[in-house]
Amino acid sequence: MSEIPLHQQISFSQVQQVVHLFYRKLQAHPSLSAFFRHIPDFTEHEYRISCFWWMSMGGRLEQPPRLDMISKHMPLGIRDEDLHTWLALFEQTLNEQLPADIAHQWLEKARKIGGRLKQIVIDKKPAGLQIQEP
Repeated sequence: MSEIPLHQQISFSQVQQVVHLFYRKLQAHPSLSAFFRHIPDFTEHEYRISCFWWMSMGGRLEQPPRLDMISKHMPLGIRDEDLHTWLALFEQTLNEQLPADIAHQWLEKARKIGGRLKQIVIDKKPAGLQIQEP
């Protein structure tokens, strides 16, 4: 794995492209699309998600949007199998769009964030607890 921060290996526009293609897949997915039907402005949503990923990679933005991923996901009724399917589809998109080493680094970040989301949103464990590695 590279010791160069991920945001120095990928551009913000590449992040936006991956997010856009991934959300097209999500909107067409038979079970996951239901989680996104309530979003009125998908362009804005994709921008906010791109900002989230960019900042999680160490990138900086002049005027970052306020993001609260946990509270946005809490009321959706996400199940383990939904998260598993989401991660598999995300992995597929990363591998289609990026060099293998960058895709792997981003996927590892997604898995960690997914683990945190599972812990808090699905398993209903307090946010202060550390993620238990399987």
